Amino acid sequence: MENKQRAVEREVKELIQKYNALYKSQLYEFFAKDGREQFVGRALKALEKGRDIYINQELKLAAVNEESYAAREYGTLQSVWALLGIMDQKKVEQHFLAAKEEYPVRIVFVGDGEIYDILYVSEAEVGITNSLFARKGIDSCGHIVVVENPESIPEIRIPDVVGFCTVKEDGEVEYYRKDE
Repeated sequence: MENKQRAVEREVKELIQKYNALYKSQLYEFFAKDGREQFVGRALKALEKGRDIYINQELKLAAVNEESYAAREYGTLQSVWALLGIMDQKKVEQHFLAAKEEYPVRIVFVGDGEIYDILYVSEAEVGITNSLFARKGIDSCGHIVVVENPESIPEIRIPDVVGFCTVKEDGEVEYYRKDE
């Protein structure tokens, strides 16, 4: 029991460091995948007490520190929800935050030995995203695109899209297919 608690503490800290800021509900959801969600609450308390993380109670958000909390990125938080949804469908071996220059890609992950990425495209970013991908040309991974509004899906021109989705307030992911 104590070992599981310690392991979850370490993993919670690593996850928060990886993504800079996460909703507490995302952490619970992440550990629910293998039945360890009951350790998350104590882990968060211990890490906060040890000043390893910063928690904003109002938004229920855990961050590396107050600066990371202030700099949190909505598209990344939405993409984490999408990743959690994908974990219900396939084994995700590794996942990490994409580099800033990979924008609008937020998360890169390996599932079933294949590389995928998760992009977040707000309605305002559709045009710029299309131009970025037109310039990029060939690509070797499948894209999962998180959109703000499903109506913008037909306007998005990115090759190798595996699927589109939206994320509701509570983190519920809804999937869409692009009908050619």
